[in-house]
Amino acid sequence: MDQQKPSKYNPVKDFEAERRNKFIALIIFFSSLLIFALTVIGVTDSISNHTSEFLLNHLGLTNKWSTSFGPEWFVGLNKNISALGGFPLLPIFFTIVVTYYYLCEESGRLWRLVFIVLGGVFLMLIVKLNFAVEIENIAFKLIIGSISSFPSGHSMMGTIFYGSLAVTISRIQHSRKTKMFILITGAIIIIFIMISRILPGIHTLNDVIAGWSLGLAWLSFCWILEKYFRKTRGLKKVYNTL
Repeated sequence: MDQQKPSKYNPVKDFEAERRNKFIALIIFFSSLLIFALTVIGVTDSISNHTSEFLLNHLGLTNKWSTSFGPEWFVGLNKNISALGGFPLLPIFFTIVVTYYYLCEESGRLWRLVFIVLGGVFLMLIVKLNFAVEIENIAFKLIIGSISSFPSGHSMMGTIFYGSLAVTISRIQHSRKTKMFILITGAIIIIFIMISRILPGIHTLNDVIAGWSLGLAWLSFCWILEKYFRKTRGLKKVYNTL
């Protein structure tokens, strides 16, 4: 009688790992929501105002007609960096990655990225509309992304896109050092985008923290959803072997 090869699937071990990862995701999710809530109720306003005053005193206004800090080259440099998290660079990068996944026939990663990014855009618009001071010319403001300065859309979408991309790429790496390099690189890009919105006075520290925390909350929520669907598929595999 031919002996069957042992299955590599270990439901007990996999479920334990999923439970641990889900617990971490829940901690990140609720912590991010707490930070966002603190920015909404104004707990971080004092720190944000002191930061803006410090930048104004040390950098000065770009000119007497502007509200930005620092010389024109400084403002332009920060805008170039922050463009990584805004229009049109982010949609271009998103289209390139989606096309790559489509050509590689990796439908799972493709639709996961589409859900995370487009869902993040929808969430951002809802929150910005909620905090918008004026709703006039809303169609034009939707195009140029100036509905509301709170929360920072660049910080939020940069966190969502580069965070999800870094995690997805790191998962297929075998070397732990490579995984850490990719995750750290993604985090550095996000930090650069956040700093580039604060230094020239485009956004306050409060706006940027709000965008980052809301983006991180959405990412962790998507992570929890993924763990749930993986658990469901794992249970189906167990039932099929009975």
